[in-house]
Amino acid sequence: MTILQLFWSTVSFLTILPVPTSNKILPQEEFSKGILFYTLIGLLVGLIDYICYGAIVFFFKMPLIGAVFAVLSETIVTGGFHLDGLADTCDGFFSARKKEKMIEIMKDSRVGTNGALALLFDILLKIVFLVSMTESDGYLAVLLAPVAGKMATPILMKSNYAKEQSGLGSLYLTQKYTKYMIAAVLIGIALLAGFLQMKSILPIITVLLFGFLFREYCQHKIGGMTGDTLGAGYELSEIVFLAVMTLQGGIV
Repeated sequence: MTILQLFWSTVSFLTILPVPTSNKILPQEEFSKGILFYTLIGLLVGLIDYICYGAIVFFFKMPLIGAVFAVLSETIVTGGFHLDGLADTCDGFFSARKKEKMIEIMKDSRVGTNGALALLFDILLKIVFLVSMTESDGYLAVLLAPVAGKMATPILMKSNYAKEQSGLGSLYLTQKYTKYMIAAVLIGIALLAGFLQMKSILPIITVLLFGFLFREYCQHKIGGMTGDTLGAGYELSEIVFLAVMTLQGGIV
């Protein structure tokens, strides 16, 4: 396995972007090392969102439409991967059932009322926060929100795997490479600090703290994390980041 092969495998797993093909299938213990690239792939996704947002805001002076297309861009590039996890998690967690039943509901491919509402509020909150920022902060927020979400993901992964049967989440939750997780978080911190400078302190602290608290909440609800709760954690971490950027911009 080469480092590039691992990188492209992780890009293929997290996005729908075309990658160089390879006949070699990575074993699970190798594939899970791809967490190292999570925040860098977040930056790649953010760059695509940034181009969509920037083109509309720059040429047409329409920040609301720009925000809509930025959110749409991320949804398309990631294949709705994380949104699906958010919907399933909310359907399960807010079902007021026992742990085993919650997990069973989360595995159901159908979207329930709680899941649909979660998707609606997720998209609306992202758009509202983006249009509430200054133009300069909006550009940075669009670029860095996926980085913030991926920065929180390794924190979420330091947990038990809540399911008895394997799923996508097991690729990372049953193989814990702490040094790669730490490296991914540090890369995320470096990226946020590099772009936001002193304004990065509060978003970094808040997102990492949220990641820890959400992980503990999932541990309490279902005994650990699943692929769905990882997706939910990513989406919610993005919203936390955007909320802090908006509030911070209103204060400074």
